[in-house]
Amino acid sequence: MQVRDDCGRLTSRHAVLLEARCRKSSWHVFGVELADISEGGCCVVGGGEDFTSGQRVALRMANLKAVEAEVRWIREGRVGMAFLKALPKAVIEDLAERYGIPVMRRNLSAVES
Repeated sequence: MQVRDDCGRLTSRHAVLLEARCRKSSWHVFGVELADISEGGCCVVGGGEDFTSGQRVALRMANLKAVEAEVRWIREGRVGMAFLKALPKAVIEDLAERYGIPVMRRNLSAVES
């Protein structure tokens, strides 16, 4: 049985600031920034490119070979992508170590008076 983390995800997402190259076709390649990453996918932020749900792309990040992904959702300048083949946990942990950014979480159990 797999235990899900918060938000119903099977794997933890790591907040990162990671530049990558996105390839939509053999001639259409452009830069993107990843805001978070997990074994199963990532979130791309900013950029002026148009994506469509279900679109297949290839991402080159850090020292990795191209990672194929599918656009799953698009909201407010953010694009959620699922990797077609999950990345190894050790690779994600290495990327999080090198490119991770600290995230402050609100204490939802605290009650303000």
